[in-house]
Amino acid sequence: MDLTRRQFAALASSAAGAAALGMAGCSPSKGDADSESSDEHAEYRTPVSEGNITKVRTACGNCHNNCGMIANVKDGVIVSLEGDPEHPHGKGSLCPKGQAFLDVVYAPDRVTKPLKRAGERGEGKWEEMEWDEALDYIAERLTDIKENYGPEYLCYSNGAPVQNIVRNAFWEFYARFGTPNQAAVPNLCFVPRLVALNTTYGFRNEDDYNNADFIILWGANPFASMRPSSFMCYERKGCLSSLIDAMDRGVDVVAIDPICSETANKATTWIPIRPGTDGAMALAMIYTVIKEDLYDHDFVEQWCQGFDELSAFIEQYTPEWAEAETDVAAQTIADLARSYATTPRATIHDGNNFALQTNCVQATRAIAILEAITGHLDVEGGNCCFPDVIGNPKAVEMGNSAGIKTTVTVDTPPLASKYYPMLASGMPATLKAIETGEPYVPKAMMMYHTNGAITQAQPQRTIELLRKLDFIVVNDLFITETALQLADVFIPDCTFLERYDYRTYPSAQGTVVTLRQQAIEPRDGIMNTYDFEYALAERMGLAEGYPWTNQEEFITYAFTPCGLTFEDLKANPTKIVGTHEYRKYETGGLRPDGEPGFNTPDGKVDLVNLAFKKNGYDPLPVYVPPAASKSAHPDVAEQYPLVGINRRVVYYAHFKYRNNPYLREVRPDPVVLMNPADAEARSLADGSWIKLTSPFGEAKFLLQVSERVTAGVLWVDGGWGDPWDYEDSNLNVLVDGTDLDPVSQSPSLHSFLVEASKA
Repeated sequence: MDLTRRQFAALASSAAGAAALGMAGCSPSKGDADSESSDEHAEYRTPVSEGNITKVRTACGNCHNNCGMIANVKDGVIVSLEGDPEHPHGKGSLCPKGQAFLDVVYAPDRVTKPLKRAGERGEGKWEEMEWDEALDYIAERLTDIKENYGPEYLCYSNGAPVQNIVRNAFWEFYARFGTPNQAAVPNLCFVPRLVALNTTYGFRNEDDYNNADFIILWGANPFASMRPSSFMCYERKGCLSSLIDAMDRGVDVVAIDPICSETANKATTWIPIRPGTDGAMALAMIYTVIKEDLYDHDFVEQWCQGFDELSAFIEQYTPEWAEAETDVAAQTIADLARSYATTPRATIHDGNNFALQTNCVQATRAIAILEAITGHLDVEGGNCCFPDVIGNPKAVEMGNSAGIKTTVTVDTPPLASKYYPMLASGMPATLKAIETGEPYVPKAMMMYHTNGAITQAQPQRTIELLRKLDFIVVNDLFITETALQLADVFIPDCTFLERYDYRTYPSAQGTVVTLRQQAIEPRDGIMNTYDFEYALAERMGLAEGYPWTNQEEFITYAFTPCGLTFEDLKANPTKIVGTHEYRKYETGGLRPDGEPGFNTPDGKVDLVNLAFKKNGYDPLPVYVPPAASKSAHPDVAEQYPLVGINRRVVYYAHFKYRNNPYLREVRPDPVVLMNPADAEARSLADGSWIKLTSPFGEAKFLLQVSERVTAGVLWVDGGWGDPWDYEDSNLNVLVDGTDLDPVSQSPSLHSFLVEASKA
């Protein structure tokens, strides 16, 4: 295998593309791939009965894609799930998680009654409670904490927002309670990248694959995640069809990744890079663009601030310097920069691997600057601001990626602002406050749709520190490791098929709005989350003037700014609102005030970051080696010479669904991929269980010897560690939970030092 360049024949036809997707686990349903969105399809507007089967059109909620889904219901029971060929997102495709979700809805171990801890935390002893009893008990405990300490002593933690309800649930309640303290997982998501992008040019970009002539997939593996961009709806058959179409028409696709991933294997060119050094390569590409006068002079002069200072700063970051840091040849770096800069329609998709590094924010800043100075922002085939509330402040405003707007504002600064002023939320900052007592030690936490005890680096540290809190409520489907180790009260949740919710998608046509319809009644009378939230607010005297009293009213409240109601969406569950245009910086489409420019303090692309300068961070994208690397800690690397990288597979989402028997049948074990040379040096056999050890812990994995990983690098399955799977196989125990990105609290989940031995 040539480890510097891998060529392959692009998929020759859409049929070949479908076959490739099928191998990855995507199973398209029947339907017209070219059909338009729901306004032209009357049958989409309401559930359709076919004999004794009612077809309820909704949207999957297993991952961030939220593909269109049809639930086939008979006598109040879902009998099957399929992709919806009429929905613009997915057009009938549905991955294994979606197909197997009935095993979650009707799982025998799913909790359907509120539980109160009966023994010590971690013992797994519970007493069932009635819903009114649980509400009264939680209200009593939270009232005591508020009266004795203050509202800020309650922290809240909502998990990865794979459904909008995760962004919105309890938001109004927490605001009325008076707490500003979010102890969630933004440091593990795209949010660290969003901090970089918003402060550089004011929006989270989406990739215009449909018009691109050159595509760089950097630290992203969409052919495994089935997520080609951030939240974009490309209105193609299957989530990945936009990329497959680009390959079919001969577009060069470059994958920059330490691993020959599923995506790198399909790309025109694979560029292996040393883990955690992406920022160094991006800076060297900027150097080439500026030194060879390849930048867009008109765009830089009219729309950018700080170019002269950037030019002086970049002198130190030559391709030759970057070669020593990244293991990528200087010529390869320079050639890539030239190809990208001289192709008018080119896009870079930087993946969430950037968010799992201790230098992720500045690395993302470097890529954002590269996009800007080459003139690839918000143009055809570039990195665009498609209509969506988080991407475009002028687009239809509704509770979406940023969460709903609450009717009450909390003025108290969050405790996280003491440590991380630009991302003043997150579990690491909360843990630091508990550990140090500064600015104070919180007393309670409410956790919704999150497995926060084991998703962060050094989970045992997380558990030990959170056990110091007086009261913890966990709201989820199952008794996760978080619930087992921490919960004083467990509140069961509805699945996305048992409640209403919504989803909006940016698209080239406008904002696609979908009502996630309730297909069946909740099992055993489980309260849906919005009803539970309002009932809790009532008991605590916080309900006067509440903007909703039930889930249907909540949907209307969320869409009030654009004039839609629950009844409107019930009659027509998917519609397109607004329009899309390119170069919105010229027409005022990127700024709330309607003035030309970018949504930054000075209206420019801030090559010198004004927000960073204000908060004491380096305003230029200075490169710092990853914390877990030979460059940063040669003594540690000598003892732990292998570099581990977090791996995600299509069968699971984060830490979820490993108790699903169907998915476990096809992906039963936590796997680590190791290069043959590394395996031979350690006398480790393919198919054997091995132990990975780091300065912070150890974990066991099933070894797969493979040339897909370069020597010295391990590709390690993440997401294991719940009571129903391999509790001693949680990758996070190997990762430092304290040496984090100074801006975003991001740990080294994509670059951690380990050694391997026989289990």
